[in-house]
Amino acid sequence: MSDEPLIKIGDVLHLLADDWAYGDSAVVIRVSHLRHGHDIPHVTMIAIMGTFVSGPRAGQMMLLSVHKHALRRPGVVERDGRPVITAYP
Repeated sequence: MSDEPLIKIGDVLHLLADDWAYGDSAVVIRVSHLRHGHDIPHVTMIAIMGTFVSGPRAGQMMLLSVHKHALRRPGVVERDGRPVITAYP
């Protein structure tokens, strides 16, 4: 297991509608602020502030709660232009 955090400011998230609370579509979000849940192991969701980087909402900011299990799926979290998790262990 890596010492890298599950999510960091600047990460780009490729989320499906089921990956976030009240998700209505797949979205691509750049993380600008971690609100809560990222550093508490038993919490199942992370509240983040982020900016949509594509689609009809591009440039808009939104606060959303993302399921931690979704962030562990290959290809969901991109850091420095590369996927953080490329395959299940």
